[in-house]
This record gives sequence, C-alpha cells and structure tokens, in this order.
Amino acid sequence: MASGWGAALAAALLLSAILAAPLASPEPAVLAGAISPTPQPTVPPSAAPAMPGESRPAFPHWPPSGAGITRPVELVDVRGRTAAAFQQALDRARDELGLYALALGVSIDGQAGWSGASGVALDGVTPLDGDSPFAIASITKTFTATLVLEAVERGRIGLDDPVSDYLPRVKAARGVTVRQLLQHTSGIADLLVPMREPMTADPERTWTGAEVIKRLGGPWSAPGAAYGYSNSNYVLLGMLVERVYRHDFDEVLRRHILRPLDLGETGVLLGRGAPPLMPPSWASAFGTSGNMYASPSDLVEWGIALYGGRVLAPETLVLMTEFNKDDYGLGTEAIHLGSRTGIGHSGLLRGYTSVLVHLPGENVTIALIGTWQGFDPGGALLHSRNGKPSILDVVLDAAGLRPEAAESATPTPAPPGG
Repeated sequence: MASGWGAALAAALLLSAILAAPLASPEPAVLAGAISPTPQPTVPPSAAPAMPGESRPAFPHWPPSGAGITRPVELVDVRGRTAAAFQQALDRARDELGLYALALGVSIDGQAGWSGASGVALDGVTPLDGDSPFAIASITKTFTATLVLEAVERGRIGLDDPVSDYLPRVKAARGVTVRQLLQHTSGIADLLVPMREPMTADPERTWTGAEVIKRLGGPWSAPGAAYGYSNSNYVLLGMLVERVYRHDFDEVLRRHILRPLDLGETGVLLGRGAPPLMPPSWASAFGTSGNMYASPSDLVEWGIALYGGRVLAPETLVLMTEFNKDDYGLGTEAIHLGSRTGIGHSGLLRGYTSVLVHLPGENVTIALIGTWQGFDPGGALLHSRNGKPSILDVVLDAAGLRPEAAESATPTPAPPGG
C-alpha cells in the first residue's frame, strides 16, 4: 500500500502528466495540485484505504516537552566549510536533476542554521537566496491544521464535532467530522478535476472556498470509510477557521502564527504584500490547502517551532503525528528518507515542489523547495552521484553524525569581483 505522501504525489504527478505541455521558456507547465511527500508512485489517494482508528504513533519518545507557547527562534548562521558544503550539494542536486532553482533551509538542534539557493527565479533572470519567496503548496496544510488544532485547544472547535455545526449550508460536508477533514478520511472528492478547466480558462479570476466546494462532484467514499488525500478537506478547514474566528484566514494566520513567530517572509499568495508567484485562479481555488508562500529560512523556522513544541501543546502535537497506515496524521505526514523517518509535509503546485521535514532523533529540520514540472523532493535530499555527499549527508555532517564529509568539502570560490 502506498504511503501518504507517496499516494498523493503519485496522483499529482499522474494528473500533471495529463496537463503538462513541453516548456519553451522558464514558465512551468500546470501541475496537479498541492500534495504530500515521499514519492513511491502507485495508486491515486482515493484507492488507498486506511480505516479510522488504525493509527500508530511514529515516535514513542516524542514530542519534546513544552507549553505550546509561540516564540521566535534565532539561529546562528553556519559558516566556512560547512556552509560551502551545503551550497555545493545544493548546486549539484539542482544541476543533475535539471531544475530551474533549488532552495534549502536547515536547522541543527534548533540553534545553528543555514539557508541558500541555487539557480534563478522562473523569470529566468532574478537571482535567489535563502530569503527569496517560493510557493510552498501543500505545506500550507501544516499551517491550516495548526490553526484548527489551536482552536480545539481553546475550546472553539471539537475534533469530533460535525462540520455542519460550523458550516451548515455546505452540503458536501454533511456527516463529516473535523477530525475526518484533518486526516483525509472525509470521503470528499478532490477539487482539481472540477476546477482544472475554469482555472485554466480564466487565470486572473479569484475563487472563494464556497464556490470551489459547490463545484465538487460526488464523494469518493462514505465519511470515515477510507483514506483519500483531498485538497477539498483543507479548503473546508480554512472556511471553518474563518467562521469560528470571524476574520479572514489571512488575518487569523498573521495574528496567531506569523507575527508571534516573526515569520516576515511567509504569507498567503493573494494577501497584502504577497509576491506574484502564481495565477490568482490557481492560488485562490486551492486556497487554504495550498495557497501560501515562504522563504526557505522562514519555512525551516516554522518547522522548528511546530515540531519543536513551541506552537501546540505536547498532547496536541501527539495527536497531529498519530499516523494511519498511509503515513498521514492531522495535517502532518511521516516522511521516509532512506533509513530515517521524519515528520512534516510536502507540496506540488504550478511548478513548485517542496518538502518540510523534521527528524526528531537527529533534532534536524530541513526545508527544500524547487521549481520545475515535478520531482521527488525526498529523492533530491538523498541525491548523490560519483561519491559526492547528498544534501542530507551534508546536513548530517553538520549535525556531527557524519563529520568526515563536511571536513573534506572544498569551499566555494568567490565570484569575480566578489
């Protein structure tokens, strides 16, 4: 049976193959939609059942203790040979995988960090660095799920409440609970198929969540009967957040997460001050399932805060990471990188592919974002050729788990005039 991010990525890549046309310029073909991590192509999400209640904690000695109080994290920049090794591994992976750009953010022990980029923006000329904004696609779901779970902690929402208690006019959500939306067991069909044609036909149009949900076809399954990765679930969760807080999602996100954590290079794609990274039709239709942007440096800070216990209470974080047989919890996935398993999420939308992963055993957090028609972000972290260390190798070197490779790295020469 496919893993959570494997099944979702397989479905996304299958649909992107149908949609994509050969590229003549640095403008990516239309991709399937916001997804989830380790690509092991098999079956679409609707065909990968996992019964509710068949869940398992991924890490028996996790999460870390904490009070669930947000606070900014200041990382000390990694320099010298280690920084050079990061840049070299990033350059190699981008070149060998044929990507327009590849950007990386890394945290070691929540204290030291590095961020950088290789390549140029999709316009073919704009240089990139670790503070450049990228669309993060389905990593958006980690933010949406966190706002919902925070509302649960505050007593505003019950995990097993019917969604119709909050959104009584939404027919597609009848008989579905909040928990089922979070864990993709609602049976509600994904939005891509009914929205693909109108999104493409009028790329400047903006859609509301209610308009998107009304266009859905029949359900994939009965509520609670099976696992099926569907972006529609998280569009509904965004509508729920807006209903209980009586503010736009953008404002709730800023007040509850972005400002407390000082994530100044993160936001909603169509929000105020947002960079023009995606056509309005696509950004608005995928909405709170995939419509956010972030810099690699901000994204890794988010991973440290969320999975390091600085946002949600420990018991809530445990709920978030109780994974079903398809490796999906409540807005978080189990991500397999070789022999290591982490927690996080991945994304794929309109030429942007990304992954955020925290390795609890190593206390390492990694954000990787690339631009091209679609590639395996986990595979990019593990990519190695001719005996050269992979990005993950260099991260582990810096964490003191493979010290020999980092010591042997050759510093990147300064550019002429630099």
